[in-house]
Amino acid sequence: MRKNFVLVGLALGLTLIAQNATARLSYDVHSLKDGSKFIMVNGQFEADDDLTIFRNKVLSSHAFSVSFFSGGGNVYKAMEFGRLIRSLGLQTVAARGSECASACSLAFLGGVTRYAEPDAIGVHKSSFGDTRGMNVEDAVAAVQQQTGDVISYMSEMGVDPSLLQLSLKYDSNDMRYLTSSEMTQFRVTTVSFQEVHESEAKSSSGKAQAPIADGRKASKTLNEGLPLLQIPAPRSGIVQDDSGSAQLKTSRDMRAKTIATFANGSKLQIAKSIGDWYRVSIGKKSGYMRQASVWVREFEERQLGRRYIEITTEKFLEPAMSFAKRSFIPMAVHLTVQGSYAVTIVGTYEGDVDSLVFQPLIKTKSIPPTAFVTYGNNYVREICCSASTATAK
Repeated sequence: MRKNFVLVGLALGLTLIAQNATARLSYDVHSLKDGSKFIMVNGQFEADDDLTIFRNKVLSSHAFSVSFFSGGGNVYKAMEFGRLIRSLGLQTVAARGSECASACSLAFLGGVTRYAEPDAIGVHKSSFGDTRGMNVEDAVAAVQQQTGDVISYMSEMGVDPSLLQLSLKYDSNDMRYLTSSEMTQFRVTTVSFQEVHESEAKSSSGKAQAPIADGRKASKTLNEGLPLLQIPAPRSGIVQDDSGSAQLKTSRDMRAKTIATFANGSKLQIAKSIGDWYRVSIGKKSGYMRQASVWVREFEERQLGRRYIEITTEKFLEPAMSFAKRSFIPMAVHLTVQGSYAVTIVGTYEGDVDSLVFQPLIKTKSIPPTAFVTYGNNYVREICCSASTATAK
């Protein structure tokens, strides 16, 4: 599988070009044998780092991946860097020979897809609470604020915030390097070390690779081998429907007999995805439920309970990205479970989004009359083009 050769080749290359990570941030463009570009980020994160330098280098080099050789630095700048990585649709890769530790681990989490070798990611307490020079009262408040911000960031990136609990067990003079299984457990990586090497073996033996969304072929701006456009198998979820409940049907037809009606928040297991429906089990009952009514845990859109404003849907990626980038309103592009691409206004909304946001946009003709408000249950992940994965109040 090409994506795995890219990942392994990139990881090997990183061990050869690792540099001193004590200086301020610098960005070096490197090439793999196939011509693919990646950027190595060296140095410490500082509060006054100008990240537009990194952004411009990504855009000018057409890099598809970013890697780090960094011992950490400023927590908030690292999270800002991670959000920028996410907005640019980059993957992150970490090799044992090029350490990404402390606050750097937060920047790594920004990757749309993330691969790391065992012991390449290091975490400890100082990543989350440097209180030097503060009195006790201010220190407690600062730690609480920063801890909350880090938890929010981890959730935003699709990472299990339980990682924070592990990190806080290790003092600033110690470092805890994550194993491959821990990175999978906490969702630090989206592609595991074992998965890559097993897939590589299957590829060399002639076995078929995992299916990828059809729209992949339409994109010349994304590396074909990346798992960015892969759709994870849905396994579990929660009922989330605009009406407040969803019907469980005997077949994939809204005219079919209703087995039961379940309120929003009901947990379910997904056995199979068929067309626009899931075969699900809720308690002792099994049947079919529309995909539009089910929030899926395995998808990377973590905005449970919040709504998007969807403008249009495109069959292929390039038209969707082109539409988003032409719009005077900031837009984002989401891969859907059906393999199409939904274009939404950047951000998500809670509360009365219809009267406070949506209707004013419709009345001023800022968005087309075909736009609508949705929970985005069928969105797998954001691919492009927001400046951050921001949420709106």
